[in-house]
Amino acid sequence: MEPSHVRPANPQHSDTLPHTSENYRTATIRTPEIRVEKYGNWEIEYEFTPAAGDHGNLLVVFSSVGSKYGFGNALSGVQCNVLRIRDRFDGGPSYYVARAMDFSVSDAVEELITHYREKLGLSRDTVVLAGSSKGGSAAFYYALKYGYRNIVASTPQYFIGSYSQGHGVLGAWVLGEGEPQENVDRLDAVLPELLAENTDLDRNIYLFSSTRDYQYEEHVVHFLPALRKYSNFNFFMVESTALVKHAEVTRQGLSVILSVIYALTEGTVPRFGEVQVGSGEVDEPAATEHLAELRARDTATGVLVAAQLSPEQATLTGHAFLPGVSAERGEEAGAQETKQLVLVRDDQAWVADATSVPADQLYLKYFDTHFASYKDGGFTCDARELLDSLPVGVYDVFARVTSESEDIDRRVPLVAYRTIDRRAASGGSEVILRADVKGARVVKRDLTGAGPGGTVFSLKRFAMDGARLRVHGVFFLPGRNADRATHSAYYLTLRGEESTHTVALKAIKKVDKIQPLMATGDFGSYGFGYFTAEDRDGVDLSDVPPGTYTAEIAMSTGGALFSQRAGELDVAENRSASVARRVSGRNERISTRARLRRGLRARFRRS
Repeated sequence: MEPSHVRPANPQHSDTLPHTSENYRTATIRTPEIRVEKYGNWEIEYEFTPAAGDHGNLLVVFSSVGSKYGFGNALSGVQCNVLRIRDRFDGGPSYYVARAMDFSVSDAVEELITHYREKLGLSRDTVVLAGSSKGGSAAFYYALKYGYRNIVASTPQYFIGSYSQGHGVLGAWVLGEGEPQENVDRLDAVLPELLAENTDLDRNIYLFSSTRDYQYEEHVVHFLPALRKYSNFNFFMVESTALVKHAEVTRQGLSVILSVIYALTEGTVPRFGEVQVGSGEVDEPAATEHLAELRARDTATGVLVAAQLSPEQATLTGHAFLPGVSAERGEEAGAQETKQLVLVRDDQAWVADATSVPADQLYLKYFDTHFASYKDGGFTCDARELLDSLPVGVYDVFARVTSESEDIDRRVPLVAYRTIDRRAASGGSEVILRADVKGARVVKRDLTGAGPGGTVFSLKRFAMDGARLRVHGVFFLPGRNADRATHSAYYLTLRGEESTHTVALKAIKKVDKIQPLMATGDFGSYGFGYFTAEDRDGVDLSDVPPGTYTAEIAMSTGGALFSQRAGELDVAENRSASVARRVSGRNERISTRARLRRGLRARFRRS
């Protein structure tokens, strides 16, 4: 067969080609899919992830209180089919057992599990039920009621009625209005009755708990007499000095929990018996020595966790403390620490006081060989006055922690676990706070006079409507995608002889307005390169003093700042008499196709 040759000048018609088929690679990507479907009397929200390769079993996961899907991202390494069911029925939780004492919830969930089990061609013996806390109780409930053999449960509740009663939203949603005691008693009996009635003792049960968890005595010990009758019952007692709260048992034992899940979902049935995970033993002299040495080391913690930045507010929160424990003063030394936020440029420093606040689970985040609570290791700082006082420039940000009683005064770069980028403007200046694992910086810069810098700008509306200025148009930088509303920050600045006023604008999607301004051959995505007032009625100028102002639109994107002149504004005492004059001429980049269309329209008008 002679090879065919493509002749670009004489292409064949696309109708002669076969139809477009599914790409097999796309069809086989293992992507979690969230669905909401009706089973029985209930709509159920769930996430299903198909198996990767030849790993055909099914893992069913029930969520704990406060979580959407059980075990969060920890199951990303599981290779089998994974069905994670959300405990949300008609707007609220049900413990997967009853919604306002309507027990048809469980039949609906079982129908969903059966649908996937049969679709995958699996028997009940190849399904693994798993969950922690509330989800662990559900794993026992479904295994015992519907005949599943494999159960992985961490810190489950035995008396689900008593646990629900008065427990946030659980009580009303699960027990019904008023949470009557008769309903509590009925739900408390659900698991004990299932365990008492069950005669099929050939099951693989893996239970995780800890004596450091208050629910061990309240709930878990009541499971043990019945569970020890099963042929393969495995009990893992998790021990650690870092266990303070109920949920931490699962976190601390997660490696072993996952190893059990990995084995079961591959058809391997481990047999451990009753074992201990970790150790709760403490070498007090070694701990005291280590924590004292850590306290004496030239180090401190400074982590920015969150930041709120606006013209009215600049609040930074995070962790700032001296690690370790004073050998002389013990844990009480931490309560004496004072904290500051320090901004440095060249050889000058600007300082704002921070307040110590309690922070949750710092003993886990900063565990170093031995336990230290760091219970007041959080900080919050109102930096609005500080940022307003800064001259234009770039500043490195530090956390300063002082313990006067210990003669300790340390300054460390402020860092962030996740990248933080916050921007706000007022009075003609923009303040940017950026932080990552390497450090944090504050940038303060003048919004006006930055120049267009190759941007595309088209002012579509600039007019007064009573006391409001209606302003919107196109503003983007070719080569830098504007494909989401957060791609850039837009501002309107009014500069007068006696005062300057800045308000934030917002980006919206206006593809039809932007495409005609794109250069030929530019395949960038600029759909959100359209700015408008945050209020649909326009920018409120009620507080702007009467006078004549020069108006500029600024776009802050990445590390760059661009500005375009919009026009002039005469603000009158009677706001309805105010006048907005657009700047003469427009800085627009118009595509060749758009020019041709305009030329044709002009010809038709002349003819």
